Amino acid sequence: MASNTTGNGFIAWNPDLEDHSKGKPVMVMAILFTVLIIISTVSRLLMKLKKNGGLAIADYFIFIALVFNITANILEIQSVKLGFGRHLQFLERPQVLDLKRLSQYNILFANISLWAVKISICFFILLFIKNIHDRTRYIIYTLIGITTTASFLQGVLWGTQARPLQKLWNPDIPGDVSSVKTLVNSIIAFTAINSLTDLFYALWPVYLIGGLQLSLKKRLIVMALTGSGLIVFASSIVRAAFDNDFYNPDFTWALDKVYLCTIIERNLAEVIADLPASYAIIRGVSKKTKTLISRTTRRTGQDSKAYDAPRPHSSNIVKVSVPRNVYRKSSKDEYQYYDDEVPLQTYSPPINVITMRTSIDVAAHAAD
Repeated sequence: MASNTTGNGFIAWNPDLEDHSKGKPVMVMAILFTVLIIISTVSRLLMKLKKNGGLAIADYFIFIALVFNITANILEIQSVKLGFGRHLQFLERPQVLDLKRLSQYNILFANISLWAVKISICFFILLFIKNIHDRTRYIIYTLIGITTTASFLQGVLWGTQARPLQKLWNPDIPGDVSSVKTLVNSIIAFTAINSLTDLFYALWPVYLIGGLQLSLKKRLIVMALTGSGLIVFASSIVRAAFDNDFYNPDFTWALDKVYLCTIIERNLAEVIADLPASYAIIRGVSKKTKTLISRTTRRTGQDSKAYDAPRPHSSNIVKVSVPRNVYRKSSKDEYQYYDDEVPLQTYSPPINVITMRTSIDVAAHAAD
């Protein structure tokens, strides 16, 4: 191409650029987190239904987060297929329009999913501190109000960027569009608000557990589970550091780090919200596994003791049959031990029945 503009009309042509993609990490991360959130959230909901026969308010909000996170992950995967991660100049115009539309949808879905996760955590905390901490309960209700208000305002600003809204991704229709600076400033402002709430969710156990009589082990477990929210806080801060990439007109190439941080932030927030329930599931499975192994080991030990009795050295051993109706039915149809003896010790004979293990040396009797 010798022209100064690309065929899609969005960016000037740069002959020095090579056509390769940075979108694979975005796709891989979206697929991995989709599998992870389905496993963690579905197992949580199934466990609640099995244990309690119903779901709490926190569970309904985490289900909302699951729906929007899966939807956003699918859109991220579709974006990579359309060409996200490649330089904009190598994409056809329909691809660019679709990518701009999907990127705007993802901003909205990320806002909703993060809001749902935080409200779910709030109701989980309320259930956890029921009839214990009145002051903390009032703080949680205040936090619900702040989180909901901030998310609502962010949604309003997103929806009023352009009039009509389709103007955001389709420049061919008449209308007005706000500057990119407005979008970036709003993202930074709401990131700051969300980061403060993330800090509270991560650090509230330090205050809450301080007044409870718990062992050191239990304190560390609870603090580790909820303190994992610091990872979400860190990912949101890192994402904010790349928000200036929105000013780059080659957005399909420049925004890969923003996409990765967003995927990690919203999906990891849901996984961490599921951690208390997931920990209970893992602990239950671990206990059942240990019990099963213990029982198997005990039975194996009993069987080995039952068949460790000394065997007569004579090969002329007569097998003594025992009436089957005297003993309880064995689960084994064939003996896998010695053919010249009946493993009486594996049976539990009825009460008042005398049993005797007998071996006859035929050669000795013949000599007599």
